[in-house]
Amino acid sequence: MKKLLAEIFLSVCLLVFFIPSVSGQVAADPNDYFYSDLTVWETMGLVNNLPAARPYPMQLVEEILEEVINSAPERERRVAQAHYKRLFGKSFTIGGKVSATITDDMDKQLDISILSADFNHYLFRDLLSISGSFDLWAVNRLPDEELLPTGTCSSKDVVADNAKVGPFWILPSFNSSVALGTSDYYLIAGLMRGSFGPFHEDGVIVSPSATHSGQISFVFRRPKWTFNTGFYGLSATTDADYSASVSMDDLSYYPEKFLSLHSLDFHPFDWLSVSFVESVMYGGRIEPMYMLPLTVYFLNQGLTGFNDNSYMGGMFTIKPATGWKIDGVIYADDLSFNDIATLQWDTKWRLAGQLGVSYAPRKGNILSMISFNYTLVTPYTYSHKESHDNDASLPNYQNYLHAGTSMGAALEPNSDRFTLRVKTRPLECVDVDIVGSLIRHANVNEDMEWKFIKEYITNPGYITDGTIANSSDTSVGHARFYDTPFLTQDTIQYVWQAGFDVLCRLPVLKSGGYMVFKLGYRFEANLNKGVGERGNNIYSYVEGSENATDEEIKNIADGQLAAWRDRVSGTAEFNNYISVAFEYFY
Repeated sequence: MKKLLAEIFLSVCLLVFFIPSVSGQVAADPNDYFYSDLTVWETMGLVNNLPAARPYPMQLVEEILEEVINSAPERERRVAQAHYKRLFGKSFTIGGKVSATITDDMDKQLDISILSADFNHYLFRDLLSISGSFDLWAVNRLPDEELLPTGTCSSKDVVADNAKVGPFWILPSFNSSVALGTSDYYLIAGLMRGSFGPFHEDGVIVSPSATHSGQISFVFRRPKWTFNTGFYGLSATTDADYSASVSMDDLSYYPEKFLSLHSLDFHPFDWLSVSFVESVMYGGRIEPMYMLPLTVYFLNQGLTGFNDNSYMGGMFTIKPATGWKIDGVIYADDLSFNDIATLQWDTKWRLAGQLGVSYAPRKGNILSMISFNYTLVTPYTYSHKESHDNDASLPNYQNYLHAGTSMGAALEPNSDRFTLRVKTRPLECVDVDIVGSLIRHANVNEDMEWKFIKEYITNPGYITDGTIANSSDTSVGHARFYDTPFLTQDTIQYVWQAGFDVLCRLPVLKSGGYMVFKLGYRFEANLNKGVGERGNNIYSYVEGSENATDEEIKNIADGQLAAWRDRVSGTAEFNNYISVAFEYFY
């Protein structure tokens, strides 16, 4: 009885003092390097059929580590043991972090976590776990000003305010997660980043590159199937702010934007998993129908007058041989069912998709894993909006943005990305990743139909820069409603990237803490760079054009298109990014 009372008292203390102000280590951080190793173990086949929704609670993380420790080759067993000691050896660790980045233009970035704290603890006989972390950052650049390669988002969860000392903003970062249940069925809630689907790093459904959000998820695991459901509290922004790349300290956030998501995964064998996934993005209200565990969002949307933005799709994982894994995701924003049913393939395909192949040998050697994946986002995917007379200054509750960053892949519509990654482990405590990628992007308006061009020039309020803020909705109908001109435009942006990341992790034996050293390098060649610049519209409203003839409007349109092509064609930018970082926890 005394032990139970002590646990209850400790729980209350933790909830009072930690939950408002801690931000997660593993159980509240899908970017923790545990998940990098987990990707290798999944490919090896050491663990199978894990839930699609991440991050995982401590209960499941512990089960995964124990499974690897008991069945993995010697090197992977020791790596898992190091994770176990780091995450479960101490309930509370405190320390600091520092990182610096420089480019060949001598632009500099310095980030210092004056105080960092991580917390992981079990309560109530391992049925309740609490995880979190806190960072007090001193940074000379806000997240939207950081020196990052194209397609990369900030890792900091901070909100700009007036706390500034000299060149440094002093900004706290808070995340937390609380999980109730076991490794087979649990409810997890917190303020944290999320991830959903078989691609851990930058998925098209929910990506860990997006800013942290309020989350509540429920997972029910059975031997042959798994049910995932999640509810995300997001921050809406305006299309005008996003298109104009308004600075983070001037960006306005609006409440009551939500993403509801669920999936049903079938895994009859260790080597096969097939899933159906569905979601809905909406806002301006809380809709109880989207919180029901067993329902169909598309049908619920019909009951609300089709006023929200629903998605549906599928995922699969196949392990055809030991050490091989093939993953795929199709996530549909809007499709033309009638055309597809009659096998008319030249139709509307507003979807995001991924396909990846990876290989991880079980025998111990320097190579940990080699992977290739392809990601695409077709025109107008992620860019939905309510019909409000093209007023881009109002909050958009239906696009796929949260606090100005994409909740899905870090790509604009009408883009794709090829990525090759080689993960090596020359020493047990050292990881070296070699990465190469190609990103392509085009502005869908470059070969737009005449009636929409006329609408853009004769009416104010439209955005035609080819970003997520560039919706298909107009007063004369939806642009490209009957075809999908995916990267068929004349002017295409190409972003070539190549580099490496080195991570060294060492235990601090005396205190039971750990140290992490990081070194990163990226070369980037950005060709036709202006195509991807926010606010670089092809067509813009011309005052008085509403009274012009079609021939006069056509001349204006031809001039605007030619001027845009002159601005973007041949523009090239070459950058080298060098970054170093150090973490120490004791």
